[in-house]
Amino acid sequence: MILGAVANRPISCYIINMSLFSPESKLYKGLSFFASVLLLNFCWILFSLPIITVGASTLAAYSVVFKMLENKEGYVFKDFWKGFKENWKQGTVLWLITLVAIYGFYLDVQILKTDPGIPVIVASIVAFVLVAFSLIYAYPLAARYENKVFFHIKNSFLLSVSYLGRTFFLVLILFTEIGVFLWNTHTLIFLVLVGPAVLIYSVAGSAKKIFSINDEKNKNAT
Repeated sequence: MILGAVANRPISCYIINMSLFSPESKLYKGLSFFASVLLLNFCWILFSLPIITVGASTLAAYSVVFKMLENKEGYVFKDFWKGFKENWKQGTVLWLITLVAIYGFYLDVQILKTDPGIPVIVASIVAFVLVAFSLIYAYPLAARYENKVFFHIKNSFLLSVSYLGRTFFLVLILFTEIGVFLWNTHTLIFLVLVGPAVLIYSVAGSAKKIFSINDEKNKNAT
């Protein structure tokens, strides 16, 4: 009876089931994308374990994400390793600068806890914005363009100011994502599984649009 029931099923059922898992189906593409994000996140964590290599690992992740955004076929681990080797010097310098900035913010928070005056609070906010603008696009710039670290930081600040609305919207998205990941102990699992990759993907997506607009402006100006 079971064999007969299976044999009598309409052939359209098999076509529908097969089409769900075809390389062109939305389900297949979605699962493939999620698997790539998981693998990318694993690579980032693995290569960041020495701590000093966080910058190089981040640049490698950006190089992979840019290919994903451009729908270029590739292998996540192979592309990540290539990006890591090519960018480890600049990545390390950027990371050391970032660490100094983080430590500066830590000291700033300790000062703010002592109930300082309004001038100190305003100065702290201004300093935070300046540093944030100088670094938010520095990593994707270093992953996409060849330049010195100083110019990546400078260009990051200039782009942040030039595309202020897009930058603030990106910051809002990042804070929202971090808030979701830190919501409770259950969401912390997703922070470990995909957190860094999701944040990098968000920044890369916004940066790619800004880079394209800016490149087109520079092209038309020449």
